[in-house]
Amino acid sequence: MDMSELVKSEILVSIKAIPPVGWSLANFICLATGYENNSVDSGSFNQGLDCALYVHVIVTLAESLLACLDNIEWVKKKKSLQTDAESSTHDSLIMSYMDQFRPVCQQWHLTSLLASVNRDATNKAETSISNNLEYLGKLDLCDVALFYSNLLRIFSALSPIRGSLPVLNMLSFTPGFLVRLWGELEDSFFSGDKHMSDNHTSENGKHKASEKIPKQPSKDGANKWVSVFHKFTGKSQTATDCSDPIGSHSAPSGVNLDPSDVWDIEPMRHGPQGIPKSLFATLHLFCATYSHLLLVLDDIEFYEKQVPFKLEQQRRIASMLNTLVYNGLSHGNGHHNRPLMDSAVRCLHLMYERDCRHPFCPPDLWLSPARKSRPPVAVATRTHEIFSANLRSDDSSSSSSVGSVITMTPHVFPFQE
Repeated sequence: MDMSELVKSEILVSIKAIPPVGWSLANFICLATGYENNSVDSGSFNQGLDCALYVHVIVTLAESLLACLDNIEWVKKKKSLQTDAESSTHDSLIMSYMDQFRPVCQQWHLTSLLASVNRDATNKAETSISNNLEYLGKLDLCDVALFYSNLLRIFSALSPIRGSLPVLNMLSFTPGFLVRLWGELEDSFFSGDKHMSDNHTSENGKHKASEKIPKQPSKDGANKWVSVFHKFTGKSQTATDCSDPIGSHSAPSGVNLDPSDVWDIEPMRHGPQGIPKSLFATLHLFCATYSHLLLVLDDIEFYEKQVPFKLEQQRRIASMLNTLVYNGLSHGNGHHNRPLMDSAVRCLHLMYERDCRHPFCPPDLWLSPARKSRPPVAVATRTHEIFSANLRSDDSSSSSSVGSVITMTPHVFPFQE
């Protein structure tokens, strides 16, 4: 049966059964890893396995399965009508099915794929450009990220108890993996010297930043109220937002140069819609994995040892997430962007919570993406109230994006407002 037939056959599957494409996915994983039910895990791929082909096949099958799972509202409604016995049987079937994915939850599986990425990258670097067609089918980090991004979504949708925890636990504690993901994102989203110089300055003055933060409301209070007045009168506020709370090197005489703009990450100004397709899964995987790690990362590791990231990198991560989430909520989200936005919001909240306890970011960072576009607080609040009143409890996807801004990212509104 070819792939198109597998996908078409899903609509005929009973609620109590796994779609054919789902069984194909599980079987490919078991065949590639030599894993079978009740067997001892091999800890390695079968000899001679083409890792690139394996990843591409699994990605194709996973995306087909996810396309089926995206239309399971009717399944949820039918499941609610099942008896306790039927529900127990269904859960048992799902647990048995998910057990077939055990190899992908083990560290050797990820490290083997990363080793293949390293080999392919080395071989490609040593090969002339004229022969690059030979390496079009080779493996790169984005392929591995797409592989695990899809698996996270499958686990979240199908695993009745643990959700994606087995995969997240492995990804979060694989040495160097998060750093590698961030390196890929950082190279793509932070490509200018402006970010480098500003963050270097911020790193040198981080203690000064912490000392100035408590004094910020009284220092800038007049300017903030002028900003509010300008919002209601329709005037520009750029002239009032020129203070630099972290002692940046920007000169105050530069009226058109707002130092906070450095934290408004340009590739994220359109939300998820502006992210290149090749990096979408990488960003989703990074947000999901790092938010999981932040739950157990203590302050000594975060602030003193600075692992897995230096504080200057933490500021970049926070600014990226802040810009992405604010603009994603402001521009609206399609259903296909939901996994990325959910993980990005969770990661952003965890980082903001740390900054509230022990500041490592300048205050302008949190305000920056909304500085020139945020609606007045009264408008945002009223909009949220209206749409919340009309929102059915089982249909969160239809909530207003504008109304969500003040709920999900209230820190983008200055306290004085």
